[in-house]
Amino acid sequence: MKLTMKQKVFSLKERFFIYDENGHDVYQVVGKILSLGHKLTILDRDDQEVGYIHQKLLSLTPKYFIQLPGQEEVELKGHVSLLRDHYTLKAPGGDWEIRGDFLSHEYEMIQRGQVVASVTRKFFSWGDTYLLDISPVASPLLALSVMLAIDCVMSDTTRNASTHVNN
Repeated sequence: MKLTMKQKVFSLKERFFIYDENGHDVYQVVGKILSLGHKLTILDRDDQEVGYIHQKLLSLTPKYFIQLPGQEEVELKGHVSLLRDHYTLKAPGGDWEIRGDFLSHEYEMIQRGQVVASVTRKFFSWGDTYLLDISPVASPLLALSVMLAIDCVMSDTTRNASTHVNN
């Protein structure tokens, strides 16, 4: 399955639209305004909640929790690495390793040695746009949730870097 995730540019809160490979709306993601840490709700076409992602605030490395209907909550944890971004998803069906390159915004999600999803950032587009290619053995909602959490980490990193440059 292939999904395209586009961030709405002019919005007071985090807002993403998710399209299938034919350009049809599949999901909408809405962030909470004025909250401590990121909190994202994934809605289906009927505006029913199908996922919730929230950030753990007091943590040395990035940490997010993902809740999907009918499943236990899973944890996405960032690891300190100088060369590449590295995350671990603790999931009931087997842990995922997520490795990527922050500068080129490309990531692979690996479970038991197999790539279950890959992410590529589309450059030269209006707003952040990501292409998500998901293996048939992986949960599309889980892969999307992981990508959303990583986007939150990237936006925090970019925001912090620009704050330090401007001071």
